[in-house]
Amino acid sequence: GAAMFELVKMRRARRLAHATLEPFLHRGLGGSDGLQAGDWLHPQIIGFLATLVTLLAQRACGPMRDHALAAVQSDVLNAVTGIGPELIGEEICLWSSRGDPAFAAGAVGAATFLETMAGRIEPESGEIPDPTLILLWDEHVGHLLARSQRRLQGPY
Repeated sequence: GAAMFELVKMRRARRLAHATLEPFLHRGLGGSDGLQAGDWLHPQIIGFLATLVTLLAQRACGPMRDHALAAVQSDVLNAVTGIGPELIGEEICLWSSRGDPAFAAGAVGAATFLETMAGRIEPESGEIPDPTLILLWDEHVGHLLARSQRRLQGPY
């Protein structure tokens, strides 16, 4: 019935989100090696990733119930960032209810990212992403991660 259909949608949304994020996670500013979960816990990064996952899910699968969307969000973000799903859910609620400006900036960035992507066919695996997408990714995710990496490595 409906619950089964929801599960199928969730699986599809999750796969699409991973396929979309994959090319960006392993390129550019230091890659994601050596990053701690805490490095990702920035309202702009989470705002960007959470919104991107939501918009992708809705675009691919049509409307989904809140709990299903939330599950896909925390699942994908947990896989990407290593932050526990419960914590991700809490932070998203907190930042969005407070109207955190960095969180909002990330969310707007994700919408722009998807609009830019919409003009393109599904990315081939291993294909170099569009330069505009790379710029958007770096603005909302990459440079913030790089900054926390530099902080860890000290000034030298």
